[in-house]
Amino acid sequence: MVQVRVEQGVLEGNRKRGVFRFRGIPYAAPPVGDLRWAAPRPPAVWDGVRDATAFGPAAIQTADTGANLGAGQSEDCLYLNVWTESIDPQARQPVMVWIHGGGFLNGAASMADYHGTALARRGVTYVSFNYRLGAFGFLDHPEAGGNAAVQDWVAALGWVSRNITAFGGDSGNVTVFGQSAGAVAGRILLSTPSAQGLFHRAILQSGGFEPPAAAASSEHERVAEASARLFEQLGGSDLELLRRAPLEQVLQASRMLSGTTPSPGEVHTPANLVWRPTEDGKVVGADLSCWPQDVPVLFGHTADESRFFVRPDGTYGTPGAANDPAVIYTPETLANMTAVLGGQRAAPVVAELTGGPYEALAELCTAAIWAEPALASYRRFTGLGRTAYAYRFNRVSPGNRRTGMLAFHCCDIPYVFGHLTPAEDYDGVDAQVSGTLAHAWTEFARTGVPSSPDGTPWPAATVTAPQATLIDDKARSGPLDPGPVTVLLNSLRDGADGHRPGS
Repeated sequence: MVQVRVEQGVLEGNRKRGVFRFRGIPYAAPPVGDLRWAAPRPPAVWDGVRDATAFGPAAIQTADTGANLGAGQSEDCLYLNVWTESIDPQARQPVMVWIHGGGFLNGAASMADYHGTALARRGVTYVSFNYRLGAFGFLDHPEAGGNAAVQDWVAALGWVSRNITAFGGDSGNVTVFGQSAGAVAGRILLSTPSAQGLFHRAILQSGGFEPPAAAASSEHERVAEASARLFEQLGGSDLELLRRAPLEQVLQASRMLSGTTPSPGEVHTPANLVWRPTEDGKVVGADLSCWPQDVPVLFGHTADESRFFVRPDGTYGTPGAANDPAVIYTPETLANMTAVLGGQRAAPVVAELTGGPYEALAELCTAAIWAEPALASYRRFTGLGRTAYAYRFNRVSPGNRRTGMLAFHCCDIPYVFGHLTPAEDYDGVDAQVSGTLAHAWTEFARTGVPSSPDGTPWPAATVTAPQATLIDDKARSGPLDPGPVTVLLNSLRDGADGHRPGS
């Protein structure tokens, strides 16, 4: 056992395989009772020694995927965890703060995929934390305001800034990184005034890009509409009444309004999700309005993102009992989704899609939800003159080749964290790719420039001759090469600066 002192008192963690672990550390007061939908308040101090060997509760899961969270669930969820090889305050290690994904509906920092032993062994102080999810984190109320979860992120970063030297970390060199919703969080933090100065680099994995080119409504409109409907279901918008509402009643309303069920004849994509951070002029400013000039961003996506949602066997996110791919993935479904995601370019987009209905649908969704928005962000970032590095993860493990999932959404996480299990799904090449990604991520945290293990720096994004780092069996630089479907979808935007028409 080992002890450190933070501003609230003394913590006792443990050490395993050379890495110190401190878990279940409160970074804010429990957001319950009168603090439901309130900005996070400072955590209470404690006397004596607080046990920090077990994870704190996960946030209430608005969409329960059945994944092992590694902890129970509670509204009392604002806890963080630290992994580090050094607790010397003079070590000044780069700090990496992970924001978990899950569509802002599920997930937790305690999940095994996000344990930080391997990253800590690379000389960083690694932090992960929970935040409020679903309506608990993103309800927009006329008195309480909105973006409670965004304020959780800022509170966690504030705690890190004030306390991380006790864990060998450098509060002047903090990288926020996250995947999917966690990447969206990183993008939002770039335009959150209260977060400025609390982090110095950002990594956006498979998220945090521009809205889809054919987006029919703004995120704020969807959150406002869902919030109004939630008020109706709970008997009104009186804040005191809402804070007294039973947890299960709020949860049920949050689930019903979350956007997880696709319209008839369509398939689910993350573009349908409702509970999310939005620009409100109070917590979150105008898009990228606060992005400091000296904060570089590393961003990218996987080659087959949508196969996590549009699965080859038809088992994920599809209503009905059959889940028969031949029934779900039809020419009619493809036509419907092309109309939704392709807008005025639907006809030429269909002409460019390849393979049968399933393959074409997977290609369409990956291009529309990830590849094209990432291309628009590439142009937005370079247009602003900011330092950014783009990548695309193409590696397909033997296990993912066998199942047809290919380089799907989330498949890169085990490589970054060094958790290539089960072993039969990976081989020696995957181990090398894992080393490449972990090295690039930690070097970016250390220096602001990602590089390969041999020291070769990855190319920065540029306006002319756009380059990206392509991760196959190894990392290599190459042209951005967005592909014809992505280019067609990108032509829906008003110009090439990443703005959608009317924005």
